[in-house]
Amino acid sequence: MSTKLEIKILPAFNGDCIVLSFIDKTGIKRNILVDGGTPATYPKTLKPMYKTLLGDIDLLVVTHIDDDHIGGIKKLFEDTDLDKSKIKKVWFNSGGLLNHFFGEDEDKARAVKVVPSDIVDMSIGQGNNLEAKLDELDDVWVKKIIKQGDKVDVHDCLVSILSPNEKTLKKLNENWETEVNIQVNMSGNVHDDFKTDITDLVKRPFNEDKGVPNGSSIAFLIDVHNIKGLLLGDAFPSVIVQSLKKLGYSKTKKLKLDFMKVSHHASKGNTSPQLLDMIDCDQYIICTNGQKHGLPDKEAIARIIKAKSGCSLYFNYASYLPQLMTKNDKNFDFQLIDLKTSEYNIKF
Repeated sequence: MSTKLEIKILPAFNGDCIVLSFIDKTGIKRNILVDGGTPATYPKTLKPMYKTLLGDIDLLVVTHIDDDHIGGIKKLFEDTDLDKSKIKKVWFNSGGLLNHFFGEDEDKARAVKVVPSDIVDMSIGQGNNLEAKLDELDDVWVKKIIKQGDKVDVHDCLVSILSPNEKTLKKLNENWETEVNIQVNMSGNVHDDFKTDITDLVKRPFNEDKGVPNGSSIAFLIDVHNIKGLLLGDAFPSVIVQSLKKLGYSKTKKLKLDFMKVSHHASKGNTSPQLLDMIDCDQYIICTNGQKHGLPDKEAIARIIKAKSGCSLYFNYASYLPQLMTKNDKNFDFQLIDLKTSEYNIKF
């Protein structure tokens, strides 16, 4: 049986870097790249993948401005020796696009800075930003805000945008200068709940993430060859729930999924019981090396396991897996899978 969809979850340190690959109806291989991980991801895994990838990157999605998602993309565009022509379309909700969307004059100071690798004179500022580099690629950057309710056909892959909504975009626009250079830590100490049983963790009340950049994250549902998956970036679950309700899904009419990329590296503030009640999914992907911001939170993982008996959780780093579960957790039916054993690929 031939592979209909291949998902490569690149090791991206504490960030996200994901490639979706499929064959369209004409027999051409198509690729969607979602984020670039941290800056260190670029030389280690993103650049080697880019140079050996068969086919073009038909769509690059930069979900939001946090460095663990955009950092590797910045490094890619700083690399003057890399051929960027294989990138055919880019989604990136820049500060300038937000200005225009909310009827304001463009603030050029909002541009995402890059330092091309061949620049010696650091006083040269003209064009040294991601937006200018995207503009150098003819008609590649989609210069409109990507937001909740949009639907796009990407070479026979239907992409339905679930996040951000106008409210979360407005909040980022109002707080851009404050938020763009900070990293929000929504979790406690590193892995401070690993020794707590699932039974106890699921009793805790849910408190949603309040990180402004996370709320602006592009998150979407894909449907390709009847394979459906959620790629949630760092999105707020309340916004995803709102979108799923608009699409006609509910607790009694669940969205049947083949996989879900768990939001915000399995932070406890980004996977709510309400969201899990609206989906029917057996396979969950968690992206993080477990070395920053206390993520993953076992509380989020516990909610998933409690909600879906027999589920599989895929991790692109497995160093912390032996400490993740207690003896009592064996009463639940689930499996933890190290993606390294499959060369970071999941195939459908």
